[in-house]
Amino acid sequence: MLIRPCVLFDFDGTLFDTAPGILHCMRDALASCGYDPGDEAALRRFVGPPVLEALQEFYGMSDAESRRVKDVYRAAYRSVGVFECSPMPGAEECLRALRSAGARLAVATSKPQFFAEEISRRFCFDGYFEAVCGALDDAHSGKAEIVARALCALGADPEDAVMVGDRKYDVLGAAANGVPCIGIRTGCALPGELEEAGAVAVVDDFAALRAQLLGE
Repeated sequence: MLIRPCVLFDFDGTLFDTAPGILHCMRDALASCGYDPGDEAALRRFVGPPVLEALQEFYGMSDAESRRVKDVYRAAYRSVGVFECSPMPGAEECLRALRSAGARLAVATSKPQFFAEEISRRFCFDGYFEAVCGALDDAHSGKAEIVARALCALGADPEDAVMVGDRKYDVLGAAANGVPCIGIRTGCALPGELEEAGAVAVVDDFAALRAQLLGE
């Protein structure tokens, strides 16, 4: 039995392992713009949040400088990085089970919407979702705004929905809309990040998530 009829999914680090492309392109963009990219752990912080917000938070960049780096990163991601990804193990089986149980599904991601749509189509995930809601531009990439759009697309009230995500941004963006979030440890969250942000539950994989969402 579904715990809630509508389920919103984050994309990067949740449904898809997009880290290889993001890390590769961000490493090159930072280096080419004169910044030390750091090690892999430092770069993995970029999987999840909006790019401009992350550059300003992690490197203290000005708005203009963060946009310069973002443009270099985005050009590389568009040509190469978008292809360096794969579905998370068990993700499709979970989506299939949820749809069979009558759940209504949507994507709510800070990733540019056209990238999320492109990847979803390539791996034939698009048929599981009634809506794929992502960033339409830099001014509208915040998680709270995108969760609100996904709810609207489904015509769902907050009490009828639950969010699934791998980072604190998912938990906080959902909470801003009155939606609880189940954290999943498939992405790049630091230890304790999901719990500290207020996730109502945290699971290790999609098998456990399926059991949680179906009340098994």
